[in-house]
Amino acid sequence: MVISQKVKSLMMPIAMVLGILFGITIPKIILASSVTLPYLVAGMLLVSYSKLHFKSIRITKMHVILFVVQMAGSLIIWKLITYWNPLYAEQAFICLFCPVATSSPVVVGMLGGSLSCMVTYILFFYIGTSFLTPVILPIVSSNENISFLSLSFTVARQVMPLILVPLLMTIAMKLRFRRGIHFLRNNQSLAFYIWTICLILVIGKSTTYVMAEPSRMIPTEIMLAIISLLTCLFQFGVGRLIGIRYHEEVAATQSLGQKNVAMGLWLIFSYLNPLVSVGMATYSIFQNSINSLQIYLHAAKNGNNLK
Repeated sequence: MVISQKVKSLMMPIAMVLGILFGITIPKIILASSVTLPYLVAGMLLVSYSKLHFKSIRITKMHVILFVVQMAGSLIIWKLITYWNPLYAEQAFICLFCPVATSSPVVVGMLGGSLSCMVTYILFFYIGTSFLTPVILPIVSSNENISFLSLSFTVARQVMPLILVPLLMTIAMKLRFRRGIHFLRNNQSLAFYIWTICLILVIGKSTTYVMAEPSRMIPTEIMLAIISLLTCLFQFGVGRLIGIRYHEEVAATQSLGQKNVAMGLWLIFSYLNPLVSVGMATYSIFQNSINSLQIYLHAAKNGNNLK
């Protein structure tokens, strides 16, 4: 199964446009369909994990640096912007603090990066953030009723199964169903097709959040979107610089730049100003636009097809 460069270049912008249109015209259907996203992401990870060499999963100095940059950076930028505007400070904070997307290994694979490096960071990050989130959030949030154990357990419960189940299924298939693993390895374009569906749903869901706000909030929404864009570009840029230093440009860029927007929205509605969800939604649009462009440029540069 082969996807040509021309088809890829058409599918990505079409998916994003469809997502925006569906988010405006059929928001209820989009929101209802979004419940399938965890299963679609698990399917993408299963396809991507089929190429993974588990012995190469190990924590490196780069992973620690990325984690520290994200955690410390989110607090520093929040503190600085608080003196200007608390709402915008929360927006900048969550755009940096928001956990790495569980689907990032799929994009890393499409861009020819190290899958094992990306998977290592995801596992390391979510274990670390399960302990740090209950420590950091009370500093930023006005919600005083944040239970350390409850929040740690909730973060782990929401994310770890999504990461670990495809991983365990891949291990089982490698031991007992080699034919299935060979099929997935030879049909990596399946991940691209699933990712395209996810892109429509994620962009559509993000659009519904933006459209739900009253028109009088448009100036504030624009400012929140600008902050999201700046933090998005900042993280993709810093991740790339760190990655170049450690010869893992693709994985490091995705580690900082690509966010688990669903988790970010849950944190916002639970502990921050709900209006910040507008900025988080636009961040989703920005990060997917950047990744779509990167995938297209990578295919154009290498002159190959996605198999």
